[in-house]
Amino acid sequence: MPQPVMRYLGLKSDLIQHLLKLGGKNRSYRHSKQTCVVTGTKLVKDLGRRFHFQQLLCSNADHPDLEGLQYDELHLAEPRVLKRLARVHDFDGLIATLPLPEKLSTWKDLQPRLVLCLEYVEDPHVLGTLLRTAIAFQWQAVYFLKYCADPWDGRCIRSSQGALLDLPYCKGDFQDLLKFCKQKRLMLVTPHHRGESLEDLADRRGVDQSVGFALLLREEYAAPFAPPKDAVKIQVPDPWENHPLEDGDAFDMRALDTVIQGGILMHQLGGMLKSSEATLDVKRGD
Repeated sequence: MPQPVMRYLGLKSDLIQHLLKLGGKNRSYRHSKQTCVVTGTKLVKDLGRRFHFQQLLCSNADHPDLEGLQYDELHLAEPRVLKRLARVHDFDGLIATLPLPEKLSTWKDLQPRLVLCLEYVEDPHVLGTLLRTAIAFQWQAVYFLKYCADPWDGRCIRSSQGALLDLPYCKGDFQDLLKFCKQKRLMLVTPHHRGESLEDLADRRGVDQSVGFALLLREEYAAPFAPPKDAVKIQVPDPWENHPLEDGDAFDMRALDTVIQGGILMHQLGGMLKSSEATLDVKRGD
């Protein structure tokens, strides 16, 4: 049976205007509709293995990448319209909408050992990269404090590759976070150039009998005050410590941006946790 002729949607159509609001900076509109916009053929196809889309947009009804995707509505739009929705210079891929997953109302049944905590991360691309890094290093949950970019901003979703669709998350203030860390036996740590070394942190963790880590990251230029005193300050390790450079300035972690600091510490803290658990398993075996 031949497919019906589909009309190409223009920029002024109601649906395109709706999607522009959903994927842009209008946080309140996006959350009132409980819907987000996903852009990019690879990301849409990856998510399509697990999710049913509400709307799906492309430039051709015979688009080969539509195969296997489940959706309620298919719409056509010219590449220039898709480019506007995706907010990139050159785009002719897939765009889809998904309902927002609910944030956790309680962590009662969750016992995470590696929790990424974010505050004053105002750039959606930076936020997305941190979330994507957390997935890559197998961190298990995200805690959003105040004054962060909206993780459902289209730019953040694209940068994170939809990380929050796989990571449990919740929001709260700093006192809520401290209660959470105490309840789950997590050591709250944050990077600081005058902080402890990771070796000293390992010794402290043994004394405190903490189960895991809650890593608090902030964009320093956006944060109006110093790191909270309740968090253990730790240094980002010198990557050249065992192979010193003959020329050049000494390593200073302040030269690293939040994404690099966070990536290094997520890798190091995760490795520290796995190493201690392996040692504990050996002792139990004895």
